[in-house]
Amino acid sequence: MKTFLKAAIIGLLVYTGGQLMAQASQESVSLLWKGIGGKAKWDNTNYILFTAHGNESRYLQSGRKFLINKQSGQVRFEGKSSEGDTWIALFNFKTDKLAKLAHNGVESKSISAEGEEIFSKINEQFNKDASLLFLPTLVDKTGKAASKIVNAEKLLYIPFQLKENNLSGELYFNSENGIIKQIVDKDGNEFYVDGYKDIGGGLMLPTSFKSMNNQDRSTSFTTVAAFTEMEDTKFSNL
Repeated sequence: MKTFLKAAIIGLLVYTGGQLMAQASQESVSLLWKGIGGKAKWDNTNYILFTAHGNESRYLQSGRKFLINKQSGQVRFEGKSSEGDTWIALFNFKTDKLAKLAHNGVESKSISAEGEEIFSKINEQFNKDASLLFLPTLVDKTGKAASKIVNAEKLLYIPFQLKENNLSGELYFNSENGIIKQIVDKDGNEFYVDGYKDIGGGLMLPTSFKSMNNQDRSTSFTTVAAFTEMEDTKFSNL
């Protein structure tokens, strides 16, 4: 009887602990949504245009531009390679499939092996850029939150791992408004988030990530805008 009772108590403690951790995780996620203006505003935004600089891009120059359709996954990319060549690519970030590609104003009639390699680099950079800009919307499961003083400010921090992405580490954010203040990735690289921008309709996104370890890793999004409507030709014509 005592053995059974002991096992029951342990089981209850494990279950209760799991429930409390799940609740704490959900509270952290809810706070991150609060920091950008709420999940409803994100869900009501159909299209987002952004221009990215930095982020340790070895192949694409700063000023690369992405226009995305959140619902369908369609993306229009415009930018230059490190060699100065101009590229336009139409692809889908949900399927990782390239639809059309243009090099220096000339559309490729068929996608060659070289074209696929170029798209792979564009897609890789898109994922890196989007993971930072959309970070508050991508964290759906976290570990237990703890608190820490950073730059004389008391912050909550949580371990996180983005699905299908190599970005992971610890995320530091304000416990009241959900604004992200710092990221420490799995390799110990520190990034201070020192800029949020209203991209339309009260939706706020982090737009400045300053690396404390390597300036090349610093990332800024100088243009970020949300739209409810967009011409279909943006995702079909080069």
